[in-house]
Amino acid sequence: MGKKFALLVFIISLSCALALAETDIYVGGSKGWSLESDVSAWAKSVKPRVGDTLVFRYTTEYDVQEVSQLVYRTCNTNLKLNQVYNDGYTVIELTQPGDLYYISGNHCKDLRLYVQVDP
Repeated sequence: MGKKFALLVFIISLSCALALAETDIYVGGSKGWSLESDVSAWAKSVKPRVGDTLVFRYTTEYDVQEVSQLVYRTCNTNLKLNQVYNDGYTVIELTQPGDLYYISGNHCKDLRLYVQVDP
């Protein structure tokens, strides 16, 4: 009985550790951060958590701009931008829960991402 219980505890502990493991989330799936991918639909299929990373893969036609909710809604990039990336491969670590907004500056209406990061 003791060995079976210890094995059960080990299996449950391992399952919990795997469930809490950090995940690299590739934005847009196999098509990446581009107009070819339906990023909005893709985003509904992921549940990012603190500790995960968002990985943006894109060509020089695009950039990744981390913006406020106001910029996200209006596409007014004359307002303050939080961060701009244009290296083609951007990795963003999710360090706190909350709402995040991303756009591609030249394609704001068509290439945008809203994610809610869970604790």
